[in-house]
Amino acid sequence: MTNSTSALASSGARRSLDLWLTMWNTDGDLARQICAHDFRIRFAVTEPDGSTPADEIRSSEDFVRYLRWWHEQNPGTVFTRVSDAVDADHGRLLWDVESGGRTAGGVDVFDFDHEGRVSRVWSVGGQRSLRS
Repeated sequence: MTNSTSALASSGARRSLDLWLTMWNTDGDLARQICAHDFRIRFAVTEPDGSTPADEIRSSEDFVRYLRWWHEQNPGTVFTRVSDAVDADHGRLLWDVESGGRTAGGVDVFDFDHEGRVSRVWSVGGQRSLRS
């Protein structure tokens, strides 16, 4: 990767990371812009019924559909950024989530493609805010 290509990917990765929580909070269609066509995500938690529907995601379009479903299941849930970092083709995001009067935190680890779009995410949620 040349320096100019690397800089372009890094700025794209920054843009993708900056839009990540907007996508989760309000606009799942952003996944088409910020996620690679072969996007994958892994959550360390299951849905309340024990299912893992996100394991079936194989594309940005699959993720758009998943986010629509997730927003229907979790109205009023809000994610906030605590801290983040982007290092070329990798990124980290520490976040808090508020739902039903409770706050918890989590960490997302990202791989970005050569255009700075999110290609892989590993997401782990915890039981307390990461602001403390």
